[in-house]
Amino acid sequence: MKSITIFLAFLFLLPAAAGAMTAESYVLVDKDSFSIVAGKDYHRLLPPASTTKVLTAILALEKLGEQDCVVPTKDVLSIPASKLGLVPGRPYAVIDLVTGALVNSANDAAYALGVAIAGSEKQFADMMNEKAYEIGATDTHFENASGLYLSGHRTSAYDLALIFRYALANKRFDEIIGTRYFTFDNGNGEVRYKNHNRLLFCFAPSIGGKTGYTVLSRHCYVGAFEKGGKTYILALLGSRNLWSDAVSILKEVYAEVPTEREISLAKWTHVSPSPSYRVTSVSYHVVKRHVVRTRYGRARRLRHPRIHRA
Repeated sequence: MKSITIFLAFLFLLPAAAGAMTAESYVLVDKDSFSIVAGKDYHRLLPPASTTKVLTAILALEKLGEQDCVVPTKDVLSIPASKLGLVPGRPYAVIDLVTGALVNSANDAAYALGVAIAGSEKQFADMMNEKAYEIGATDTHFENASGLYLSGHRTSAYDLALIFRYALANKRFDEIIGTRYFTFDNGNGEVRYKNHNRLLFCFAPSIGGKTGYTVLSRHCYVGAFEKGGKTYILALLGSRNLWSDAVSILKEVYAEVPTEREISLAKWTHVSPSPSYRVTSVSYHVVKRHVVRTRYGRARRLRHPRIHRA
């Protein structure tokens, strides 16, 4: 019986090991024309995991000022990882939470932003769905800001590519998704995070992207790539071997793609604090006097900061 179990497990893993496509759905498109280069079941509705945060981030950048303050409530403590470890009652800059949501896939940051914008996560989800429809992603229905699994939380690879194309038009979003590292002070100390997107470290044409994973959603991804003055968007859902699938699809456009070893070496990890990149104004002091103090000890006065409780 034991030998049969091992054999069946081997058969289950064999397609991924052999480089066969494991994603349930994917699409590779030309950003400008949105013509399809390659695809498979790209209108199929599937759970998108943390690729959801692309829409959360773009709404935050459109609805809030970058230096507005978001103050999480105690509810943020119950949000599952990945997290920044936000401290209830402590103010955080919107731009730092957006960066944390996109680079570290922080669920608590996404939740705090959603509640700050709409008053509750449910109301924010309604706003997300309205925005998705406006973009043209008419098959999308989101139920939370983070992408944590809910049975009704669905999109398609096609819709995800549409949403990402829209987000790329925002200069700040474009900058953040290309950020490899950032250092964040959640109130208990600084932690330096590395972007989860491995292609950002081993594939020069990569502009940036967003990964996602839950057990039920499997691996998900959406990202952009450059070649010959063109930008391509890749979106895939329900993968058991994300980076192998992504590289296989990118071969439709690129003659040279990262090797398995290069992708393995680019694996994301939390690393020690370093001055290579620091987010803006994380530590707040004398908020009632409209002063923000940066980590470098310089104070910068804000004219009319807004405080949002999430």
